Amino acid sequence: MANDQKQFWNNRHELASPAHVLANGEVTAFALEVQSVISPQSVMLEIGCGVGNDSLYFASKGHTVVSTDLSEVAIKKNKIRNNADNVTFQVLDISRPTPFEAMKFDVIYARLSLHYFSDKVTKQIFKELSRVLKPGGYLCFLCKSVDDTSYGKGVELEKDMFEDAGHVRHFFSEKYALECLGKDFAVELLQKGEEHFYTRDSAYVKVIAKRV
Repeated sequence: MANDQKQFWNNRHELASPAHVLANGEVTAFALEVQSVISPQSVMLEIGCGVGNDSLYFASKGHTVVSTDLSEVAIKKNKIRNNADNVTFQVLDISRPTPFEAMKFDVIYARLSLHYFSDKVTKQIFKELSRVLKPGGYLCFLCKSVDDTSYGKGVELEKDMFEDAGHVRHFFSEKYALECLGKDFAVELLQKGEEHFYTRDSAYVKVIAKRV
């Protein structure tokens, strides 16, 4: 991901925007749903942990969590507030190859963190996630959809991808989610809908898929 996007998120976390303050301590509905599906004591990777609430929730349920984010500021703050010994926070740019060995994780969890990249990079990311996920493991992700009210705002960078006031988003359709998964995954849930994220209603595509 370009350095300007890293700076965007560092600024967001440094300033502790009202949306992030409001979210502090709250567990998301998607995390609760994923918890109902995955096996006990899973080894998990979270992509784009933000303020870290979901990672700490999964840790409280007995999972071992590697919690990552592009923002050094977010990771620094999460390390300060973390009091669990089964979650580690680290900076990770998912647009680059990860340092993890193959088949390391039972679960990969990515809520609102995979919709920032070009089509080419997005496909590379999904291949990398497939590599580090164990066979039978779960990839659980939620992305803004093409039905979202933000779709089409700002400068179009490529199909379904826009930059608006410095914020880049690549909006997913159900078809595109399946295209990204390819033949490496068996889809157990593919759903679109609407939910209140932070300060407004948003449209999403939600996927829970098993590595074959």
